[in-house]
Amino acid sequence: MELMTMLHARKAVREYTGQVTPDQLQQLLHAASAAPVGRGNYDNYRLTVIQKPEILQQLPGIYDAPTVIVVSAREVRTSKYLSAGAIIHNIELAAEDMGLGANYNLYCVASLPPAIIPAGFTPLFAITLGQTTTSFTPRPIPVDRIKSNIVK
Repeated sequence: MELMTMLHARKAVREYTGQVTPDQLQQLLHAASAAPVGRGNYDNYRLTVIQKPEILQQLPGIYDAPTVIVVSAREVRTSKYLSAGAIIHNIELAAEDMGLGANYNLYCVASLPPAIIPAGFTPLFAITLGQTTTSFTPRPIPVDRIKSNIVK
């Protein structure tokens, strides 16, 4: 999908019809790895892919998503949250490009069982993912939806 079309068509999806395929998952993880992170310190981040139903059932606000990807970081500071957001955003854009449903999620992070997060890492952000029948149709978005001031 062409970028501007995708940006006008993207939406939070809360209805999932099936699991992402192994190939789709690899593409999503590759998209995450393409995200910019502070100072290029990729070793400070970990991705945890949750597809185990017993764990998913413990997570509130995931809308029965069959996959949740959690971004965790070491030595948490504000910059780590910014980088985690960029990683999640790359996953979200890749998911919608493949026709998958995706939804940003902070709510479930506090309910993650600590044992599934690598030692020394703190979960920061998550995204729910799955197959969907939701259509991604571009919609008009006013250019001034977010007001701007230009300083010259």
